[in-house]
Amino acid sequence: MKAFNAGDAAGAASVYDPDGYFMPNGRNPVKGRSGIEAYFKEDMADGVQTAQIITEEVNGGGDWAFERGSYHLDGTKGRESGAYLQIWKKVDGVWLIHNDCFNVIKNAC
Repeated sequence: MKAFNAGDAAGAASVYDPDGYFMPNGRNPVKGRSGIEAYFKEDMADGVQTAQIITEEVNGGGDWAFERGSYHLDGTKGRESGAYLQIWKKVDGVWLIHNDCFNVIKNAC
């Protein structure tokens, strides 16, 4: 989130598998790192200024793991809060997010 909070969409997307999926609430899935970067740029242009994730569970084995938690996005429209689930995959010895989805619980006003 450091990269996202610094306005660096490419840096924020760099932790995603190049063949990964990002499944935003209420929108079509986005495939690939470049698509995820474009989504982050759109979020930033729409006024999202900071993101905070709160990891509540991590588990897995071998080359796969999952992370579940909650998040807050703060920006010009207020605060959005929700829950997320990420599936991590070890690719060439590096852990990357392979699938990422979230559910909005409270929309920004």
